[in-house]
Amino acid sequence: MTFGEHLEELRSSLVKAIMWLGVGLCVGLFFANDVIRFIQSPLQGAIQQFNADRDLTSLGYSDLDDPEIQPLREFLMQNALVWETIYEVPKELQTLAPDAIESNLDAADDGEAPAVTVKPYAMKELLQKLPDPSALQPKIQLRQSKTSVSSLKIEEPFMIWVKAGLIVGAVLASPMILYHLWAFVASGLHAHERRYVYLYMPISVILFSSGVVLAFFLVLHYVLTFLLAFNGSMDVAVEPRLTYYVNFVLMLPLGFGIAFQLPLVMLFLQRIGLFETEAYIQSWKVAVLVIFVMSMLLTPADVTSMVALAVPLMFLYFLGILMCKFIPRGRGLGSAAYDPA
Repeated sequence: MTFGEHLEELRSSLVKAIMWLGVGLCVGLFFANDVIRFIQSPLQGAIQQFNADRDLTSLGYSDLDDPEIQPLREFLMQNALVWETIYEVPKELQTLAPDAIESNLDAADDGEAPAVTVKPYAMKELLQKLPDPSALQPKIQLRQSKTSVSSLKIEEPFMIWVKAGLIVGAVLASPMILYHLWAFVASGLHAHERRYVYLYMPISVILFSSGVVLAFFLVLHYVLTFLLAFNGSMDVAVEPRLTYYVNFVLMLPLGFGIAFQLPLVMLFLQRIGLFETEAYIQSWKVAVLVIFVMSMLLTPADVTSMVALAVPLMFLYFLGILMCKFIPRGRGLGSAAYDPA
């Protein structure tokens, strides 16, 4: 094939892959809302736990692991309740004159309950009748507070909805997308080189999926808990923004999934002769240092996620050594393994 024919074949493969991505996007948009709600659930759970621990601590409960406190703690978390102090107005001042209340009759005409408001002058008269503030009795009440992500731009939720649909569509259409891309690449590989891909591609998918599952279902909860507790220690109110949170949730599992490819990268470098197995074994201390540095760069600025990524990577590093040592060598890659057939 000439160079132009190769470009035409590449164009045809890319067009087919994009068409399948478009089909996946149309399907993914139906599930986008459910996906967004699903990725918000870890944040809501972490916020509810943080609020419960903060309120119990402010009420004087120092040992939150005490079994006697756990039922109350679980009750606060499950119902998203927060403590707040109120000062009740005396009952004789709580009844307003009829002319001090106005209602929205338009809402009643639409079948809704009329909106009742207090006229400004009535509130002024009420404040003038209040007793000395020191005579007001404080009370503690529980209020439901389901804090969630917020949006600062009117188009932001729509763009996140499209992004979620695109991600779901890419996952659903990935078999056909990879098939068309692989059909273009495989035509330029020897038979034994294609066998390498057939052997190691499933391992790569398993490692990537393991990293994503570990990040989302285990590490993300501890990362959010750490960050909320750190913000609370600085008395900083947290109002998560939709775009930033979704990007954060997507980047953390993606970083874990890419980092979990370490054994295959080690095996590839060993097979092309850039590193030998003995070099991996002798440099394990340096490798551990590099793993911690890379974990710091691939995760948010907290110790929890860094350690949660570094520890599995150390095990994967030694797994890579075992793969390099015990997986038999094939014919190799590149021109040195030229197959005339």
